[in-house]
Amino acid sequence: MGIVERKERQKESLHQDILDAAREILLAEGYAKLSMRSIAKRIEYSPTTIYLYFKNKDEILFHLCEESLERQFEAMNAAAGKESSPLPRLRATLQAYIDFGLSEPDRYKISYMADISHYVSVTSILRDGSFGTKLLELVRNRLNDVLIESGSALDPESAFQALWAHCHGIVSLLIICPDFPWVERKKLIETNIDVSLKGLLN
Repeated sequence: MGIVERKERQKESLHQDILDAAREILLAEGYAKLSMRSIAKRIEYSPTTIYLYFKNKDEILFHLCEESLERQFEAMNAAAGKESSPLPRLRATLQAYIDFGLSEPDRYKISYMADISHYVSVTSILRDGSFGTKLLELVRNRLNDVLIESGSALDPESAFQALWAHCHGIVSLLIICPDFPWVERKKLIETNIDVSLKGLLN
């Protein structure tokens, strides 16, 4: 490995270390405790070093959202690769949404459960070409294929938002209320998706 390549890897590693530390502080202590100084202390660098990568903590929070949405989009986009018809493709996509939230709850909380609207605007997250936009369009397109195939008269955007609410609801409840006497998790998730999809076909 050459010097240039090694330096680039070190730079990427420190970039990720900053994001990981910021995520930990945000979830454990809240936005008020998140600062360049607190991040620097956690990773044992000077605050000046953090400023070489991010201009402020709001930019760090934006990148945390972007990182999470990118990982979620990639998982959901790949989920239906083996499915050849619209309904199974949509089902696999919804399953992937739920699986991501439950397998990476810290990242899911940052994107969907933390009150960050004062620091990161929805407009910036859903700008053209962003992973947030790609994720939403992925679900909308797969849903639209189902609605067309079934001849449904449902409003596509209302149906999309209802599906999203269903998926987010089960993810957030399972994250926040792990001690509730849920039925077996796999059965609960499958039933949630069944109920959601049945409403599309009536």
